[in-house]
Amino acid sequence: MNSLFDSAGLAIVAYAEVAVDGSSTVNNSGVTTTKTASGTYNVILPADKTQQVGRDLIFVQANGTGPLTATVSETDPVTKVVETFSGATVADGAFTILILRTIISPPAGAPA
Repeated sequence: MNSLFDSAGLAIVAYAEVAVDGSSTVNNSGVTTTKTASGTYNVILPADKTQQVGRDLIFVQANGTGPLTATVSETDPVTKVVETFSGATVADGAFTILILRTIISPPAGAPA
């Protein structure tokens, strides 16, 4: 018997290590990264890696001695907006992002 508890049911969509300037030399899947403002970064997925909003898991970890936290906004299937913070203030900072996607078919009536 194979149940959800026997396997994670997740696939890696993309990952990237993003520098303070928004560049990324360590990434996969054709993902690109840019810095758009102080402490605000775009992680852009290629067209064949997009997914309906709410169907992926996104983990962001602030790196280095800079900001202590990072958040991600997932309102677009292509562009994920990451903000890095020092305390409650948006501040430049390096981070790592990992985007996972479920490989399990959704139940009837659930978002695709």
